[in-house]
Amino acid sequence: MTELLPYSADLRGIDCHVHSRFSPDAKNAGADAPARIAQAVRDKGLRGFIVTDHIDVGHWREFDPIDFDEYFKTWNRVRDDNPDLTIYIGLEVGFEMRTAEQSAELIKDLPLEYVINSVHYWAQGVRDIFSRGRLDAYSVYLDAVLASLDAPYPFTTIGHIGFPERYAPYDKSERAMAYELFKPKLDKIIKTAVSRNIRIEENTNAGGEMRLPRADFLQAYKAAGGARPVIGSDAHVSSSIGQYFDKAEKFLTDIFGE
Repeated sequence: MTELLPYSADLRGIDCHVHSRFSPDAKNAGADAPARIAQAVRDKGLRGFIVTDHIDVGHWREFDPIDFDEYFKTWNRVRDDNPDLTIYIGLEVGFEMRTAEQSAELIKDLPLEYVINSVHYWAQGVRDIFSRGRLDAYSVYLDAVLASLDAPYPFTTIGHIGFPERYAPYDKSERAMAYELFKPKLDKIIKTAVSRNIRIEENTNAGGEMRLPRADFLQAYKAAGGARPVIGSDAHVSSSIGQYFDKAEKFLTDIFGE
């Protein structure tokens, strides 16, 4: 039975977004064995990690679905073997309106401790949506994020707000999902997250200087009463665990304080 971590749980010093061989894209990237992931976390000087492998119903069909018995057996064993680390077992659920009920059915009886609710697929034909320009492409994405907040399954955290920036073909000066450009939609996301005690994730996978979400969004989120976000590397190989965390911690401290 799902019993998610409370909003008050202390997740500082924990990589809250880590993938393993159970995620098809991580498997393709050469993800290390689970025991090696735990050692990589220790080597980075982190307190622990949350494994959040992908569930994207309707995608990655060429791969076998996660064997959840094996998933929980594996990660509970890793947890038992590494008592010095704080390890939680979760998933990253890719939200799409057309598959949300299937996702809910898939995870409803799992003993999950953490769920990231992410939008990865927000339009049919990503290239086509980007060709319509930043305002249109990003607005469609933000509408999907807003819809995801009413997902029919429990979740802890909104994943990588601003995700399209990673792949947008626009010039660097035109790529940002700037708060002032999308204020009405972003304010709705902020209001819902704060009122429902939904965590925001600061995702460092976009690079050392481009974290998602950006500072202007986080400043508005803090002003509305939002708590300091968790940090997730979105690592798909162990060498990426905890990537840019020092910069991200300073970045968040400058906005939220200690």
